[in-house]
Amino acid sequence: METKPEMINNIVVSQSVSKTKQEKKKVELIIEDEEFECEDEIINETICSKNSLTAKSGFKAEEIFRTDNKIKMALETYFKLNVVSMEKNQGKKYDTLITFNNNTKLNIQNKKIENLGGRGDSFDRRHIKNTFDNQFIRKYLTHLSLIRKSKTETFMTEDQKQDFINLCNNNLIDIKKYIKKTLIGEDGQENNFWCIMKTDKNFNKMEIYVLSSLKLYEFICGSIKIDIKMKKNGTCLHLSPYISLQRKGGGNTDHSPNHIQAKFKITQDILNLCDKIL
Repeated sequence: METKPEMINNIVVSQSVSKTKQEKKKVELIIEDEEFECEDEIINETICSKNSLTAKSGFKAEEIFRTDNKIKMALETYFKLNVVSMEKNQGKKYDTLITFNNNTKLNIQNKKIENLGGRGDSFDRRHIKNTFDNQFIRKYLTHLSLIRKSKTETFMTEDQKQDFINLCNNNLIDIKKYIKKTLIGEDGQENNFWCIMKTDKNFNKMEIYVLSSLKLYEFICGSIKIDIKMKKNGTCLHLSPYISLQRKGGGNTDHSPNHIQAKFKITQDILNLCDKIL
């Protein structure tokens, strides 16, 4: 049984879908009290392998950051305090907790890069319902990135995309709130600094950059420029030249088709904001 969907500029924003047995594998997109269905995607094994290697490389970079004596000495020189410990954290908006000899504690968000620019690196992943306060931004984002015609195409038309851009521009406070909670964190779990490690695949050469999280947030907010590629394969919402949102999950190895991933593009402009300590 289906209820008549509510429409906003020809976009379905709420509907109830009855569940039937089908031969093709289905995954549910659950957004608050709404249910959507879409065919599960086939993820290219090469892409999966690349993502796995990227994650492992990132974990290794974090371990090196916490154990390398040169990095420790550089941090002590920069903060003018002796480091007592550097502890690993999981499931929070920071990767490393640094404790200094005067009991000062700093939450560090680690990020490893090999090249500048590109498509960016993931820095946040969350359920669509935990992204924006504005329900219509969430619904437009659902139809842009989560419910798609195919793996590389969206159902949204150019006019609908322009409506979405206008909606975001009219709700910049909400956009900035999302940027803050994903870039820095919230509820007492905020990171204080970003530490960027620019290196190669084998970690033979390392450059360490330190940047205040608040300074980074203010820079990103000052660069906000809402954009969506108008072609059919434009399935990402760009909040600025440095921050973009896309679908994360829904493939054979990931059962979170209703999650949105935020990606951060680190360019020379970002490094220019930082203090290079090593």
